[in-house]
Amino acid sequence: MNKDDLSQQKLDSIHNKLTEINHNMLKVFWIVAMFALLYFGLMIYLLFLR
Repeated sequence: MNKDDLSQQKLDSIHNKLTEINHNMLKVFWIVAMFALLYFGLMIYLLFLR
């Protein structure tokens, strides 16, 4: 195994880990966005429609 193959393997493993982190961050973002929409919907309901 030469140096280029080892470097490519390290880059691939870093890329895979960053991809996994990206997917997890997107899941967290959508969960937070959903609760924010529910919260603001409740605030608008209480402010205008009560």
